[in-house]
Amino acid sequence: MKKCKRKEWLIGLLWMGIVCMGCAGQATEPTGNNEETDVSVQNEEEPEENATEAEDARQQDGTEEIAPQQSESEQKPEAQENSTDLTFEDLSKQQFWFSSGAGGWGDEFVIEKDGFFSGVFHDSDMGSTGEGYPCGTLYSSTYSGYFTDLTKVDEYTYKMTRSDISYKEELGTEEISDEILHVYTEAYALGGNDTFYVYLPGTPVSQFSEEIWMWLRSGNESETELTMTVIVDEENQLGICSYERMSPADEARMAYESYKESFDAYETKLTEAMTTLEMNEAAAGMYEVSDQCLNELWSMIKYHVSQELYDEILAQQREWIAEKEMTQEASAEEFEDGSLAPVDTMITQAEMTMQRCEELLQYIENNCKTPDE
Repeated sequence: MKKCKRKEWLIGLLWMGIVCMGCAGQATEPTGNNEETDVSVQNEEEPEENATEAEDARQQDGTEEIAPQQSESEQKPEAQENSTDLTFEDLSKQQFWFSSGAGGWGDEFVIEKDGFFSGVFHDSDMGSTGEGYPCGTLYSSTYSGYFTDLTKVDEYTYKMTRSDISYKEELGTEEISDEILHVYTEAYALGGNDTFYVYLPGTPVSQFSEEIWMWLRSGNESETELTMTVIVDEENQLGICSYERMSPADEARMAYESYKESFDAYETKLTEAMTTLEMNEAAAGMYEVSDQCLNELWSMIKYHVSQELYDEILAQQREWIAEKEMTQEASAEEFEDGSLAPVDTMITQAEMTMQRCEELLQYIENNCKTPDE
């Protein structure tokens, strides 16, 4: 039992940077085995190395091998806003969440000022066990995409299009990790449709169907009108609540500390490893966590600093990339491609990347504006 509780803690790391709100809705829970729709799904592309073109860099993630490689028009669809009343920048100040509050499932995402969205869905079933996964099953997905065509419908209502969505893991695939079966499935809140409506505070509750209001009631402070911004999938009768998003500095700090905790756990596994295989797995975990942390912090920098400041830190990032590549080559030469060469290289890269994350965190805390500024 003690061992399984430790695995449940690892599941909690999936929700890094997410502040879950209590919810007492009466909706049924998803099973995790959502049927695939006609939504276009693509695997997340591996970062390319030695990319150039500084003028395109602002659209790239902060991983050491990304930055920058495509122009804005090539990397994403144009985020059109046909109304001056509500913008994607306004929506970027909110954290959106979708859950009934019953059972261990939920879907949470944020929207950035250019319409880019990213989120995490999870549905845990600790009672679903089997050989190799005594601590249960986790249905999940990490996803991102773009909203476009934010258009005013009436005083309280806007319409927008989900132009694309992609998943970090291939849908339908499974793997066992940390004695938990991970099943990668479609996002619940945004995976089943491409047309969504945004309703502003003040919208009469009578405008919603009983099923949609069932999802929204627990997050609203009034029985007659909305007290929060919500997103509605009318075709599937889903209502997505919101609350005020944390400041970039607080969000970055929470994300960093969650990743660092996971990084330290893998580092402990490395010190306890008895075989080369175990050392490889622990070192690979360290590197993956550090790389994910770097990407997330870089995204925050991209969306919350001025162009001038971004160009400055981008130049620093390129210097760091060059240093990291030289260190990698030196490490490989030292071990002459022996059995420990991959382990040593991954450890070195992971430690350098985590140190860079600390520097990016300080940069965010010192320079990024809060949502209200």
